[in-house]
Amino acid sequence: MIIPNTTDFDKKKHYQKNILYKITTSTVIPFKETHKDNESSELINLIFDLAPGQYGIFAHEYRSPVALKQGCKTADVLACRVDENQKKINTLIFDVKSNISAFSDDLLKENAMLTAIKEIRDFVEQIRAEILHKNSFILYYKDDGFIEHETIGIATKNFEKEKFLAVADMLERLFEEETASIPRLVELKLKNSLSSYRNEAKRIRDFSEKIVRLHENVYPLKVILLKRVSKSEYEASINICSD
Repeated sequence: MIIPNTTDFDKKKHYQKNILYKITTSTVIPFKETHKDNESSELINLIFDLAPGQYGIFAHEYRSPVALKQGCKTADVLACRVDENQKKINTLIFDVKSNISAFSDDLLKENAMLTAIKEIRDFVEQIRAEILHKNSFILYYKDDGFIEHETIGIATKNFEKEKFLAVADMLERLFEEETASIPRLVELKLKNSLSSYRNEAKRIRDFSEKIVRLHENVYPLKVILLKRVSKSEYEASINICSD
């Protein structure tokens, strides 16, 4: 088997972006995202509980070495458990979106529709790109007979299904029928700003049901809910090694 190029993980040193780390002993990696204002942060504890014959792989914003950085999306976390005895790999890819449901309840104001559409679209594109980056080295395992189980996720403070459904419904109504419930001038402005996103309704509806479709593949979406632990800090834990 061709062995992917990895760097041994050293808990005493802070991990760097775009490096594949190999984890040989059980450990917890704290992944923290601090916002530019330094007034709030999200912490996700990545639990690697490894059995004999297993090792972990971890990367932050990993990008395939053959992909140009310019215009290339990545996800926050790529993590794997490799079981050499059973020839099985559990993969988790997720991105942190502080509050994916934070757009206004009033979809006619404050660019609420555009914010929701772009957030969901960008998240899905990040996941799609990270799967491609991951596949650039997972293919060596698969060539050797390994089976992979993929999980994709989002870490966020709130996930409000009804709000996403409302966006999908509104987007469909705007371009499929005339509606008296929206003032004509507002309707025209919405159509103008959202015309290039008119086909996003299906993706948003899927997202509300915790589904992500990437070409012919359908992925259940794992929602990692962040809990408030202080005035400005939110936290969650996830076991990378669970099936």
